[in-house]
Amino acid sequence: MEYAYFDGRFIPITDAVISVKNKTFNYGLGALEGIRGYWNQEDQNLYLFRLEDHFQRLLNSCKVLFITIPYTVKELCEITVELMKKNNVKRDIYIRPIAFINLPSLRPNLYKTEYGLTIFIEEVGYVEKPTVNAMISSWLRIDNSTIPPTVKSIAGYLNSALAYSQAVAQGQDEAIFVTREGNISEASTNNIFIVKQGDIITPPLSDSILEGITRNTIMQIAKQVNGHNVKVRSIPKSEIYFAEEVFMTGTAVEVLPVSAIDKRQIGNGNSGPITSMLQKKYLQIVRGEDKKYESFLTAVYP
Repeated sequence: MEYAYFDGRFIPITDAVISVKNKTFNYGLGALEGIRGYWNQEDQNLYLFRLEDHFQRLLNSCKVLFITIPYTVKELCEITVELMKKNNVKRDIYIRPIAFINLPSLRPNLYKTEYGLTIFIEEVGYVEKPTVNAMISSWLRIDNSTIPPTVKSIAGYLNSALAYSQAVAQGQDEAIFVTREGNISEASTNNIFIVKQGDIITPPLSDSILEGITRNTIMQIAKQVNGHNVKVRSIPKSEIYFAEEVFMTGTAVEVLPVSAIDKRQIGNGNSGPITSMLQKKYLQIVRGEDKKYESFLTAVYP
């Protein structure tokens, strides 16, 4: 039987339900996170990647959205570890925490309302490809004057869904947003990096991106492992077409090379040497194979 954490209890996933009148169902008034767990067969252990950082970001999102959940980061981590044990998880897994407004009301109000919290597990559903083709979306990225992109809000994902669906409808694998100023922002649900003359470049928070935890990890790896120069600056739309390498980062996709954008080939159309190096090192870290980064991991079965 699969269990979820819902309203303070571990219950069967089939019992973790909300009313059709719930505000979150009607208006998307909530915040979410995505966390990966990696099974290490040799260690016989499940490693949860940067668990504390994910829950700190969830609490930060809740603060912006007036959602007050009575949990600390430490308590949320403990609940998640217990949920893994209760489900006897011994495989790669995706974990979804959601904090939401738990009231049956038709008024889209965030202030002084009752919270709900659930954490459940999902199979890793992203179809792995060696590289992806992307397109620049006609949809602009949400910004801080609309729905703050630094908050992982449920409502904000409508923006992502529109862009991604447009890309799929046009035979592409992913969509890339630009800002109102014409700078590269991020993909539908992933951060973006380009490689140019050996430098690794990624857009700043001011270009309407989520402050990705995988993005932060890759920046650390690039500097510490290979001494690459990592620059955070705006990337004009045209510049991405002649980048030597382009890759995306995110909890679900990890490190994902981009082979073409708007039918313009990037590099030789395959994963470039810097992208491949970062991808390999990242997978070693999340699976507990690089002990120098074990502080990033929470072991479920110590």
